[in-house]
Amino acid sequence: MKRIFNSLLFILFLISVTVLPCNADKFIAMTAPYPPYTVSNGLQVTGMSVSTLTTIMDMCETPIVDKEIKLTPWAYAYETTAHSPASIMLNAQRTTKTEHLYKWVGPFTTTNIVLIGKKKHKFFITNKSDLKGYRIATVRWSRPEKALLAGGVTASELHRSPSHVQALRRLDNDEVDLFAFTDLGANCLMQGLGMRQDDYTVYFTFDEEPLYFAFSKDTDDRLIARLNKALKDLKATGQGGLSQFDRMFTDRFSRN
Repeated sequence: MKRIFNSLLFILFLISVTVLPCNADKFIAMTAPYPPYTVSNGLQVTGMSVSTLTTIMDMCETPIVDKEIKLTPWAYAYETTAHSPASIMLNAQRTTKTEHLYKWVGPFTTTNIVLIGKKKHKFFITNKSDLKGYRIATVRWSRPEKALLAGGVTASELHRSPSHVQALRRLDNDEVDLFAFTDLGANCLMQGLGMRQDDYTVYFTFDEEPLYFAFSKDTDDRLIARLNKALKDLKATGQGGLSQFDRMFTDRFSRN
């Protein structure tokens, strides 16, 4: 009898070891506003990266609820995920500096950092050196602005605004020549301000930025592997040449 009891305890232990890493922690996810990937919608955070994360977490039977996804400054999200357990950062940049700080899922998409201007001006821009002399509007401290500065554009060439509203109004009023943002994000922002998108065009793609989900280092490696597998399955080509990922977003977001 004792032997049977001990065997049952051992079996229960094995089950707990197998299941616990995927379900024991209640994750908190953090991100800064980065439309259309993360968008404030009242008390809820929505967007492409939120939908993707919740989908693959559900596929791995480790659901995360809406109230556990929070908007924070970038710096807070980076620091908290690096030093707090059961944390996730959305839209993370995977670089040599950040590689060792987190465990990685993705990339789930690649965003294009572009320079947008009015079609009527017919600018001719083929490389980064052609940008000299143009008045470029940016959102202060935004990731597109940081990409421009890291890519050789000087701060004196930028017309920095505290928000996209001011930056786009300056573009609309011809106070600047170009606006630096992500391609999908700019479309969403211009639509929200009632601007005629047909009047504008992408003159130059400055950089590409793969976007990842960064998990705190305490996250079990088996869960990370399962999430990467779930993401791969989500993006696998299906019927009609579209993946489930494509079907989730094609109708809502498109690149001009």
